Amino acid sequence: MTIKTNILIVDDRPENLLSLEDLLTMPDITVLTADSGNSALSMILDHDFALILLDVQMPGMDGFETAEIIRKNKRSRNIPIMFITAIGREEPFITKAYEAGAVDFLYKPINPQILISKVRIFVELYKQKQELEKTGVELREKIGELEEATRKITEQQEEMVKKERLNALLQMAGTTAHELNQPLMGLLGNIELLDMNKNNPEKVMKHITRIKESGMRIADIVKKIQAISHDKIKWHDSRSAIIDIDQ
Repeated sequence: MTIKTNILIVDDRPENLLSLEDLLTMPDITVLTADSGNSALSMILDHDFALILLDVQMPGMDGFETAEIIRKNKRSRNIPIMFITAIGREEPFITKAYEAGAVDFLYKPINPQILISKVRIFVELYKQKQELEKTGVELREKIGELEEATRKITEQQEEMVKKERLNALLQMAGTTAHELNQPLMGLLGNIELLDMNKNNPEKVMKHITRIKESGMRIADIVKKIQAISHDKIKWHDSRSAIIDIDQ
């Protein structure tokens, strides 16, 4: 499917509009026409154009005034304007035309081949610009997708770090519980025996000694836990670290 590109021809004489429209109507070009500056400005609000062919000498608003307004409008300021004129080959006229916003000239009588060649250049430039803008949109979408993927990966990595930290804590808790279990059982058992033999001084002293031994073992395990250094770490990935519990 051929994508058509719009160009606008502005001239107050119907015969000129018909002649130029006939020359420039092609499979990939849609020619729109306006018979005054005001009409041209109205059409610019509703359409995108690759090029505006603008007659200089028009009643009311001439080509210079129309071009200046086009240049002041944010939507249309970058549309190339090619002036068509039968006069004004002098330097002051050309300078004024460029200041008004012209990028090129065509002098009447118009050479059809030159006209078509110049129009094709601007149409191709417009198509390239559209392709670049499309590529830019696609790249921004891809960047957005990559950023979202990166965010999800980061979240997954953080979740993995949390799980590893939890596993480390569970491992530490399990090891501590195993080490504490025997002296705690001894402590509780001797306390119970102490209560049962509270009227036998010899057995009471024996139980107290064992209670002290169990207490010392528990205190030693607690000191080991307190001695774990938070500075001794191992890296989970390039950005996250957990305490090295192997110490």
